[in-house]
Amino acid sequence: MRKLILILVCIGLLSLPFSAMAATEAQKQAAIDAGLAFLALQQQASGAIGSYEIASTAAAVLAFAEEGSTISGGPYQGVVQNALNYILNNAISTPIAVQPAGNPDSNANNIGVKWQIWGNEDLYVTGLAVPAIVKGGTSSSVVAGGSQAGRTYADVVRDAVDLFAFAQNEPAWGRGGWRYTPNYGNSDNSVSQWPVIGFLYSGQWGINPPQWVKDELVNWVNYIQSASGGSGYTQPNEWVNPGKTGGLLLQHQFLGIATADPRVQNALNYLKNMWNTYGSEGVFGDAYMMWAIYKGLEVTIGLDNMTTIIPRLQGGAVIDNPNHGWNWWEDYCEYLVSTQDLASGAWWNGGSWVDWSLATPWYINILAATQVPGPGGEVPEPATMILLGSGLVGLAGYARRRMKK
Repeated sequence: MRKLILILVCIGLLSLPFSAMAATEAQKQAAIDAGLAFLALQQQASGAIGSYEIASTAAAVLAFAEEGSTISGGPYQGVVQNALNYILNNAISTPIAVQPAGNPDSNANNIGVKWQIWGNEDLYVTGLAVPAIVKGGTSSSVVAGGSQAGRTYADVVRDAVDLFAFAQNEPAWGRGGWRYTPNYGNSDNSVSQWPVIGFLYSGQWGINPPQWVKDELVNWVNYIQSASGGSGYTQPNEWVNPGKTGGLLLQHQFLGIATADPRVQNALNYLKNMWNTYGSEGVFGDAYMMWAIYKGLEVTIGLDNMTTIIPRLQGGAVIDNPNHGWNWWEDYCEYLVSTQDLASGAWWNGGSWVDWSLATPWYINILAATQVPGPGGEVPEPATMILLGSGLVGLAGYARRRMKK
């Protein structure tokens, strides 16, 4: 009877309106743990996880890695190794050549490495694969099969970075950005965030694009920002939304543009003005949008900032976090804890653009306070790895979140 009452109480708490309470650290960690366990159960014999093949498998690896499971250890070590084997075994070598802006071939082997989903969308998928390899693997690990067999993980990442440089758009329309496949002929700022994400993570292994890639990207960043401060799609005033604006902030960070710069401030003001919007074009309810916005805000203002973005809950929320009060990140955490589908498997609905297999790992990364590397690849060593070594696994996520702030 007591157990039944406890269940009913829990159900009652979960059914409270979003604005009535705030997620505690324990609730965040419970959501993360349940989500990781769910993802592990979805792994197929091939090593793949989810319906987006390489893309969703790579997103899952990043989620596991951020919580301390890599090919070197952790409770999901085997899951990560099998997933990375699947990713690397499906890498595609492709010829690259000198571009008008410069030579992308840093190791003079005349090839780039990419990944595809359904035969296209190379830049999306490769931008997801590179962070997974860097965070889940080691630079000296050796690829077991496929076209890259016998090469180190760092060799593969180097050629993926070369592919990004080769793929950058050169024509006047969209110069400096990227689109679905290399040298597409124009650019869009949904795709253009993904090579940049790849660059930020590859920098952790000291693998960076040539300076001319950044020089070219400045053209795109300056062009695509609308008068509202938000980012357009292929043109400044076309399909402006918060998700692409999060990608724009990430590009600013990669280029070393200071937070005080008007371009950055205008983008932040746009997100502030849009913060209470909902649905596929808002800042809540769509995984693709939320992950892009999270990354852009995390690298620009961090998780402690309480003034730049006016949160949905502007007071009265009780939060188990001694380091700061309610802010934009806690808004996201409360939303995610309250919308996780525990009844049918501890996953999240992705909204309009993606399904559970991308939404779940991306939302785990948001809850886990994931730090995107800076333009030089700098990210403090996660406390998780230290705690795993000392046997304090249960406290890892909690302590690391404190360390990151």
